[in-house]
Amino acid sequence: MNAMTIAHMAGILTSAIQTADRLELDALKGPALADTDLDLVCDIKRDCSTCINLLDQFGRERR
Repeated sequence: MNAMTIAHMAGILTSAIQTADRLELDALKGPALADTDLDLVCDIKRDCSTCINLLDQFGRERR
């Protein structure tokens, strides 16, 4: 796995977090999502952040 691949994957995960942020904001503005759905959105954001951190660590170790 090269640095561009790691950066690309981190970019995709960052986009997923941004999308989840928008979903969360929309839900707070109105009853768009149920509480369980909001929990799922928060789980997705946490998991994506964890993956980004692991990719960063992996990238540093490969250098």
